[in-house]
Amino acid sequence: MRKIDLSDSVGTLIALAAKSQERLAEMEMKKQLGLTPAQWKVILVLDIVDGPTQKEIAEKINVDGSTLVPVIDKMVEIGLVKKVADPEDRRNNRIFLTKKAESTVNSIIDIILHLRKTIYRGISESDINITRNVLKSLITNSNSIASEIKSVSRKSVA
Repeated sequence: MRKIDLSDSVGTLIALAAKSQERLAEMEMKKQLGLTPAQWKVILVLDIVDGPTQKEIAEKINVDGSTLVPVIDKMVEIGLVKKVADPEDRRNNRIFLTKKAESTVNSIIDIILHLRKTIYRGISESDINITRNVLKSLITNSNSIASEIKSVSRKSVA
């Protein structure tokens, strides 16, 4: 029987690197700002996109929309965001940062930049750029193959 050791595969290493960086960021955000992972990610999305729906925020931070509902409700309660009914569709709320949260954005960015500097220590800028380019190629190739598979699946169902 054939066996494969995934512990040294590129995919496994990418996942582990991402998880370890995310875990470190979560620890620092909680320690320094008292923010949960979802809260600081929502703040960063709202700093970039003005007034998205909860669904749009969920897509950007890669969580299920229903998971985000209590997070947004808590953020409204503590004064970090406000909900405004969407004038074009009253079933949706648009989410906006409050002044209180706007003042937190720079602190979040400072923490992220400091962590990057620490995590990337000893890695040349050239290697960082190569890594970015390789990862972008992996994503592009994976998405292309996934599209082809979906296309073939649709044809076989029809």
